[in-house]
Amino acid sequence: MGSSGTGYRPLTKVLHWSVVAAFAAQFVVGYLLDADESGRGRGRGRGGGPGRGRGRGGDEYAAFGDDPLLTAHVLLGVTIIVLGIVRLAWRRLTPLPPWAPTLTARERRLAHRTESALYWLTFLVPATGLALLTTGDDVLLVHIAAHVAFFAALALHVGLVLKHQFIDRDRLLRRML
Repeated sequence: MGSSGTGYRPLTKVLHWSVVAAFAAQFVVGYLLDADESGRGRGRGRGGGPGRGRGRGGDEYAAFGDDPLLTAHVLLGVTIIVLGIVRLAWRRLTPLPPWAPTLTARERRLAHRTESALYWLTFLVPATGLALLTTGDDVLLVHIAAHVAFFAALALHVGLVLKHQFIDRDRLLRRML
C-alpha cells in the first residue's frame, strides 16, 4: 500500500514533494516579507519607520490585511500544517519500503532521526509563525530557532541523499522520484 518494492508509492512521493515545494515557497515569501528595496527590512519595522504588514509599530499582525506577501505567508503556513497532517496520517497507515541495502546502520539511524525532526518541524515552524500573529515578537526567537533546526535537519537529510547519489552512486534518490 505505501511502497512498491524498493521505492515509495506515488502518493507518498506527491506528499513529500508537496511539502518540499510549500516550504520552499514559504521561505521565499517569508524572506521577501522581511526585506524591502533598501535591504533594511520592512517586516518588524526595522530601518527607522514602522513595518508594513507585520509588527506595525506594536500593532497586532494583520494576516489578511493590505500586505499580500503576509497573506500568502500565512496561507502557505496553514497549507504546510494541513499537508503535514495528511502526510503523517498516510505514513502511519502505509508501510515504508525496506531500507536501501546500501545504507549502513549509522546512516539508517541518521535517516530516521532527520525524518523525525523534519516531521516535528513541519508543524513547529508554521505553528510558531502563526503564534507571531497573536503574540507579536514574543515568539520570534522560537520561530527563528525552529528555522535553524529545520535547515540543520534538512542539510543532514539532503546530505545523506547526495552522498549516496554522487559518492556511493547507488541511486538512492530514485526511490523518492
